[in-house]
Amino acid sequence: MRKMTKGELTKERIFLSAKELFYNQGYNATTIQQIADHSATTLGSMTYHFATKDTFIAKIFEDYLNSITKSLREKLVGYKPINSFENHFYLTMVWYNYLLTDPNVNNFYHEISQNESLYPFLHLRMSDIYHGFVRDFNLRIRAIEFDALLIADFGARRDLTRAFCEKKIKMPVEDFSILIITNTARCFGIPEKSIYRVSYEALLFFRNHDFSEIKLLI
Repeated sequence: MRKMTKGELTKERIFLSAKELFYNQGYNATTIQQIADHSATTLGSMTYHFATKDTFIAKIFEDYLNSITKSLREKLVGYKPINSFENHFYLTMVWYNYLLTDPNVNNFYHEISQNESLYPFLHLRMSDIYHGFVRDFNLRIRAIEFDALLIADFGARRDLTRAFCEKKIKMPVEDFSILIITNTARCFGIPEKSIYRVSYEALLFFRNHDFSEIKLLI
């Protein structure tokens, strides 16, 4: 394995320090200067690698998504072939479990949902996933309708998650995850029988596998 350069080590140290601070004191209360101090770097060095606090968000969630994807791929070895909807359902179950069960992560996620820092990251990836839905189920959706559904789905997810974090929606995280993805599936016109079958299979798969190694922050 290639050794990391001094610059790469510095960037990684800054990134880990930011995640620790975000976890312990929240996103809003953490400043760029605090991250620099905590990582024992200068402010100039820190902003060279991460210009603003928002630049941490995409990397945090990209790493999170990659860790879930890798874990699912390993656990699905020998399992039946799954389509894009099934894969996304399984991923969503894991995605929300850690975001919403750890109080500190819950608070962090709620805070960043108040601004647009997460939107660019999610928009691109959700677009790719939902195009898979259209392909696998041969859905007749025009491009303009697809774009409108993508915006509506993101808004619904954001508002529902905020309400859950604020305890306005009271249900187990498993049920909330199923609510989120089945709402999306119905908006896109995925057959109800497929939604019911996959929700049941995804719940069993999630309960029968250990995903505790996956972390968003620390």
